[in-house]
Amino acid sequence: MRLTVSSFFAAVMLVSGVFAHAQSAESEPSGFEDRATAYHAFMLGRLLQGGGDFDAAVAAYLQAAELDPSASGIWSELAELYARQNRSDEAISAGNSALDRDPDNRDAHRILGLVYAARASSQNDPVQTDVEQAVDHLERARNPGLPDAGLYLTLGRLYITSGQAESAIEVLTEVLEAEPQFTEALVMLAAAHETRQQWDAAAAAYERAVLLSPRRARYRRRLAGSLINAGEPDRALGVLRDLVDLRPDDTEAWFQIAELELQNNNHETAETAARRVVELEPSGLRGPFVLSRVQGAMGQYRAMADTLVLLVGRVRDDGESLPQLAGLLQSLSVAYHRLGDFDGAIDALTEANELVPANFRLQVQLAQTYLDAERFDEADEILALAREARPDSLALVRLEAQALLARGSVDDAISLLERALPDHIGEPIAHVALAGVYSDNGRVSQAVRVLEEAEVRFPGSTLIVFQLGALFERAQRFAEAEQAFRRVLDANPDDAQTLNYLGYMLAERGERLDESVLLIQRALELDPQNGSYLDSLGWAYFKKDELELAEVPLRRASDQLQSNSVVQDHMGDLLFRLERYTEAISAWERALSGDGNGLDLSEVETKIQEARTRLNR
Repeated sequence: MRLTVSSFFAAVMLVSGVFAHAQSAESEPSGFEDRATAYHAFMLGRLLQGGGDFDAAVAAYLQAAELDPSASGIWSELAELYARQNRSDEAISAGNSALDRDPDNRDAHRILGLVYAARASSQNDPVQTDVEQAVDHLERARNPGLPDAGLYLTLGRLYITSGQAESAIEVLTEVLEAEPQFTEALVMLAAAHETRQQWDAAAAAYERAVLLSPRRARYRRRLAGSLINAGEPDRALGVLRDLVDLRPDDTEAWFQIAELELQNNNHETAETAARRVVELEPSGLRGPFVLSRVQGAMGQYRAMADTLVLLVGRVRDDGESLPQLAGLLQSLSVAYHRLGDFDGAIDALTEANELVPANFRLQVQLAQTYLDAERFDEADEILALAREARPDSLALVRLEAQALLARGSVDDAISLLERALPDHIGEPIAHVALAGVYSDNGRVSQAVRVLEEAEVRFPGSTLIVFQLGALFERAQRFAEAEQAFRRVLDANPDDAQTLNYLGYMLAERGERLDESVLLIQRALELDPQNGSYLDSLGWAYFKKDELELAEVPLRRASDQLQSNSVVQDHMGDLLFRLERYTEAISAWERALSGDGNGLDLSEVETKIQEARTRLNR
């Protein structure tokens, strides 16, 4: 209650009169007189405090305490007054004085707990003793019969920050039993469940908070995060979609939508969301970054590179986060590599290596790119540097073997991998690498033996069985290849790589083409933008003589994998059959200038001559 001036002075005069009367009561013993006087001084302090005269109120409380030294309540009242004035040291001193007189004074414990909690929350790195004191006093101030919401909320927050989530859940649940619509307590309860990774319980608490405060965007975002962690991305998307309907400019929600849709392989909706982030944050970084990832997933490597070049420029100008810039350059190199621009990929990785020296993953990626660009001496230099840091790395052994093979030193490459196998006997990829080199160089029986022994050693590894199937397919042992691929699919029906390989093998041989299409379509359901799978589907339709159906997936694969000679050759074959000879020639020329893998280039040149002959008729 706020007193008017007249009523305030009337109250003071009334209390002063009673105080004078108590002093003149000669019949009472002196102890009673002191307590009576103390009481009136105490009441005067309250009135002065209510009127805003804090100094006079403090003086009155101190007088009351002097007259009645055993009174704990006077000191707790004084502590609260100091606390309201943010005079924490004096509040703590007064609170302790109250507890000296009555260790069970809940008011004093409450004030001390809140003061210590406020002091801890005001520090970037809270003093541990402040937190401990706050928790101790607030626990002793708890009254289970009459829960103080503010006290319990503060105690819950302290429990969370000090790693006592179970205790936080207990006190917050108690508050909510008394006040079910206390939204702040619900949000804190959800946070406590999050610290224990109890995502379903956290989501349930956030859902209640959203119902109580439907326009609080933060609660919806936190709900979506809990649902994602609980393994319910579709429900999370629904929450976020509702949020952007409510608040179309909520950048964080759009960013989360882009991430979720990207994870779900819904690339078009992911792109829309990512572009919305870019629109809302024109100079921001996260919008272009997630957009570049979407473009990469869609196989739009030119667009991906353009987006990353812009982003790299922004981060480079900022000049603060060198690891972040190095990561972006690494992604840019991937885009250039997929475009067949090895020089661009190498330049990006070289800059990244200069920014983050001695980064092993960057060194391996740069060495691989040098090898793909047939710049072997530079690859050797990078491999030597990487070997100093990781002399026992299997990845480096494999790259060194690749370099030897590229130079024609087949026996040396095989010997290197054979020597490495005992040191890496527990790594499936070591067996796969050796078997691959055996297979590529006509030693099929040795390759099969290595993989069959590996299958016994790693009975749960579908990688080994898949590689065995691929080995049989390259050796034209198609029945055995199909058996191996079927075993992989028995273990994992959603193995997209195996679905595609088996489907493509059937298409290439012109067998069971309807089944071939179904297998590849299942692979594309799992990875809709995969250029290799799109090529397989288009090729299966081509083999079925369904040329119109073949063109769309083959065109998408051709645009995505411009340096892949086989893909460009398939595109050329389709265009030739459609009597679009000029376009067919362009596709075959791309095949000749591509990686050359898996293709007889002389046959491509023959096809180009035939197309030119047709043009001249």
